[in-house]
Amino acid sequence: MALATLMLLPVGATAAQAATTSADRTTALYEIVVETTNSSATAYLEVYNGWALSVCDDAKDGFRARAEMRNLTTNQVIARAEDANGSFNTCSADAHAYPTPKLSDTVQVSVWVQDGASSTTRRYIAHDYY
Repeated sequence: MALATLMLLPVGATAAQAATTSADRTTALYEIVVETTNSSATAYLEVYNGWALSVCDDAKDGFRARAEMRNLTTNQVIARAEDANGSFNTCSADAHAYPTPKLSDTVQVSVWVQDGASSTTRRYIAHDYY
């Protein structure tokens, strides 16, 4: 089983200021970054920017990138993001968590790719944060 890349990055300027493609995202600062098992999609979470979740399509494979944030303490899906059409090097708009989790809650960020809006999930990975 392949392992996902997990990076905790320093807090800084919000990524939403300029990062609209996956290439832009590499220079932006995020609290949590999670990649699919083959690096074809990357989920970004900015905890200190209203729990903003976004996802970027990082591969020319025709698959749509999707991400989800779940509050495991309350067992609720609190944000979902997906790129618009599965085209390489595009990112979703920010999806802000609702309801906003407490800092004491356990939150799970998952990311995957799929062919179209409702097909089989591929390259799925999830990480829990306490």
